[in-house]
Amino acid sequence: MITTKFYLDTRSTAAGCAAPLKISVTVNRTVSYIPTGIRLLPSDWNKSGNRAKSAAIQQAADLIRMNVINICLQLSQSGKLDGLNAREVRDRILEEMSPAEHRPERLLETFRIYAAQPKLKPRTKEIYLATVARILAFDPKAERLTFADIDVGWMDRFDSFLAQTSPKKNARNIHHRNIRAVFNYARKRGFTQNYPFLIYEIRNEATKKRALSAEMLRTLFYADLPEWQRKYVDFFFASFFLIGMNTEDLLHATDIVDGRLEYRRAKTAKPYSIKMEPECQAIFRRMAGKSYLLNPLDTYAKTCHWTSKVDNVLKDIAARLGLPRISMYWARHSWITIATDLDIPPKTVEAAAGHSGGSVTDIYIDFDRSKIDFANRVVMDFVLYKKKPMTILDVLRSAQEKKAAGD
Repeated sequence: MITTKFYLDTRSTAAGCAAPLKISVTVNRTVSYIPTGIRLLPSDWNKSGNRAKSAAIQQAADLIRMNVINICLQLSQSGKLDGLNAREVRDRILEEMSPAEHRPERLLETFRIYAAQPKLKPRTKEIYLATVARILAFDPKAERLTFADIDVGWMDRFDSFLAQTSPKKNARNIHHRNIRAVFNYARKRGFTQNYPFLIYEIRNEATKKRALSAEMLRTLFYADLPEWQRKYVDFFFASFFLIGMNTEDLLHATDIVDGRLEYRRAKTAKPYSIKMEPECQAIFRRMAGKSYLLNPLDTYAKTCHWTSKVDNVLKDIAARLGLPRISMYWARHSWITIATDLDIPPKTVEAAAGHSGGSVTDIYIDFDRSKIDFANRVVMDFVLYKKKPMTILDVLRSAQEKKAAGD
């Protein structure tokens, strides 16, 4: 038996906002929903009577529901609804109403359209398609999912499914953010008005500190390693000497101009310019590449393949040296932490790390890049040679000592 009734769906609607009015279709205790295109404030809906307080709005809704009931009767009499669940019945009704106008937009179909955008990098596309694969693993019938099917309850169940193989919340959040991005894409194009993320929050768990101390970095830098392992440590320190430059940008670097590495950060497309200190230049000479400044992509087809390899080797080396389980992310965090510990001004640290709202090359307008160059040299000297920067007290003490010696 198939039954229908009105349902004001406030599940994904913020307080004070109009909610979509839907027609629920119940088949053997399973329920699905047909959108009416009508939105109402909860205060304009008579919940006990299951009717709109406005007679005109209710009349329009009644016409839509009557059309749904008539289509349902016609399909039932012809046997076209036999053995179908509520979602399948809903889809058949919508197709009969008007395939061109009312056929529901499929979530995974839109996911693939979104992932195929030319502006997305190949690795980003892979990550979005990985989310599609996880959704299909969660629900083998997910190709039928529409945006209207995704609510807070679905997101919670999907998260519980992901937790079976991904216990870390931050790893699961990658998939949740991908779903949110596709919802935003769909809403802008009028595919859906549903938006569960008004209520469903994507919260990161606090991560452990991913920074090596100066002493640990010295241990790693000066470790007696076979040549095949040295290149992985070199790559780590190339990032560190370039103020935590990320792997993607480091692998694709091509331009050194007047002793400075010039590039645009892949993540933000902002320009950067960092001075190549002698220790960094030495690494680039040892790892000189053919197509890029460094050589990993001469043999590795994709950035992610090299990243996986270097992270695994670094973990093995670190374990042997008694260091934490490090990865390339630790280079950036370590630089920022040590710079802060050395009392380098916060604004300089922020500008160096690209957190100041501009970029390292924005010094022409906002910041003097010589300050960043000096900060980087101070950090490197302290890590490699234990040279602490002079404080104001050191300068005064030195002046007094020179004066006393002159007397």
